[in-house]
Amino acid sequence: MGLTDFISLVALYVEIGVLAYCDWKMWRTIYTPLNMLMLPYAFMLTVTLLCCGNFGVAEFYYPSLLVWMVGLVIFAVPSFIFGLAFRDKVRAENGGVIKDNVNMNVLTSFTTVVVIAFILRFVSMVGSSPYLPGTEDFGYDYCGAGFWGHLHRVLHALSIIYIYKIDKKHWYYILLIMGMFFVTLMYGVKSWVLIPAMAGFCMRLFSGKMQLKAGLVIKVLIFSFIVFLVTYSFALVLGQEEVATFDVIFEIIYKNFAHYVVSGILGWSQDLQMGILEQSNFDVLLVNVLNLIYAVTGHEFVDPVNPFFIYNGINGSNVRAFFGTIYIHTTAAQFVMVVTVVSSIYYVVKLLALKTRGLFVNLVYYFYLGMLCMGWFEIYFYHLQFFEVPAWIFILYLIAGKRIEDNTHTGKTELVGK
Repeated sequence: MGLTDFISLVALYVEIGVLAYCDWKMWRTIYTPLNMLMLPYAFMLTVTLLCCGNFGVAEFYYPSLLVWMVGLVIFAVPSFIFGLAFRDKVRAENGGVIKDNVNMNVLTSFTTVVVIAFILRFVSMVGSSPYLPGTEDFGYDYCGAGFWGHLHRVLHALSIIYIYKIDKKHWYYILLIMGMFFVTLMYGVKSWVLIPAMAGFCMRLFSGKMQLKAGLVIKVLIFSFIVFLVTYSFALVLGQEEVATFDVIFEIIYKNFAHYVVSGILGWSQDLQMGILEQSNFDVLLVNVLNLIYAVTGHEFVDPVNPFFIYNGINGSNVRAFFGTIYIHTTAAQFVMVVTVVSSIYYVVKLLALKTRGLFVNLVYYFYLGMLCMGWFEIYFYHLQFFEVPAWIFILYLIAGKRIEDNTHTGKTELVGK
């Protein structure tokens, strides 16, 4: 690391610290879109830098930090604009209040039926599918498309609710959480376990159900590793003609875990160093909207999957983190526009969650925060889940929601159930 590299790295961390403090002063909470994008990134950047140049991992290209430095400032602008415009409402927030407008008996009945349906489908497919559980092909057939693919996305919302609601009295919610995570693990995309989990944890932290301590961070890291352990164990054990030893399985999982941790940040670093391999395609950033239109008009779908894999010393990576992906597919003006619009959407949802205090609106907001928490890996607002999960949340509200009547003159909140 040269002096210029060191200065740019320190400047980035200082910028993140200043923006985090300003955002906290503006919104009276650390659980804001800006913070949930840049604080996990700062942590994962540190981990990536510790790995780079060691254990066979490629060296880091420090000029790639500049895009994040510029991107974070642009992302912060809507935060400050909305924060100043609605500062009186923000100051009256009165702590982490989320009104419990949900009928859990109805919701639990619905959740149980959905989870059982997926388990029965899994048992049926194990005996009939030509693919092994834990493989990509099995996961796609299981719940990657069609009716089961769309139904699978309701589990993202449901798992957040149960992580938020679980306590000693309702310990049995863990069974439903495990069932829902099992389905997603068999789908094979680890992010869709991690995103709802992070969303649920953030809701608990915001509402005071748990405290942010070092022990919690360690538990989250252990949980993340377990996700990898389970996912890869299925594919490795079932895919071996001879049963693999524990040492072999652990080494493969460890390497894949390390690859996952560094792939987004290091992938963007290497891509920029190579002069950017991808051809710019702005449509990729609008793929969730365009493909819905093309499904009706019959046009060819836009494929958002990056075809360029860059070897990082462990494996090939085709993800470029949040700002890297935007930068690749935009001009300078488009970059500013996209980041501003995306940030504004997140902060509008934040204001709606703040205004209503209802569980279901907060559910949308924290699901979006969960996506931002994974910004060090990839950008997620171009996934169909960005629209479909909120649509499912609205359906869940129709099924098990309670109308809130806020009697401000008495200071009481009444829930009018169905």
